[in-house]
Amino acid sequence: KKSDKVFGRKGGVPFRKLHRSIEFRSVSFNYPDVNSEAVADLEFILPRGKTVALVGASGAGKSTIVDLLLDLYEPTKGEILVDGRELSTLDNSTWRDRIGVVDQEVYLLNDSILENIGFGRENLTQQEVEEAAITAHAHEFISQLQNGYRTVVGDRGYRLSGGQQQRIALARALVHNPDILILDEATSALDSISEKLIQQAIEDMHRTRTILLIA
Repeated sequence: KKSDKVFGRKGGVPFRKLHRSIEFRSVSFNYPDVNSEAVADLEFILPRGKTVALVGASGAGKSTIVDLLLDLYEPTKGEILVDGRELSTLDNSTWRDRIGVVDQEVYLLNDSILENIGFGRENLTQQEVEEAAITAHAHEFISQLQNGYRTVVGDRGYRLSGGQQQRIALARALVHNPDILILDEATSALDSISEKLIQQAIEDMHRTRTILLIA
């Protein structure tokens, strides 16, 4: 049985770029001290530059798939292959650095939009932040704010609408130019206009990024 937890595994082959695909091959997973499998014999391929959607009911194991893909856990059975190499042999810090994640729940700091988009990334330029916001269809509404990118969003972003918050989160995921983008129910709580804007952002990135949609 493989290790249940990975989290901060050190070492492994540095990951630079996805060249072909990510493959889940007969992957099963049990959380520690839980008898039933969260994921059972899952198989799918996420080709480079393609968009793949995983659709399932609540409790179907979708979030577990994201955790496995982020290398937060290793499969109990089966294997996850990245360009034919087992994910468990890669250095997980360089692997995660090439992935952008947008969750249904958006966590914003009581700080400027500039700082929220660049959160966790050092030495970003204003231009890099704005380019990410343009791709996320956030630049237009940010530019219309009195203080633009210097606007403080308030605790948990309460000064912004839900759709604006989600587009800030998408810009944050894109600002380091990731190879792989995971959208985990990112549009489920949005109004129709915001949902269309994020769907347009996904369409704009089609073929330039590898995208996994969880719905």
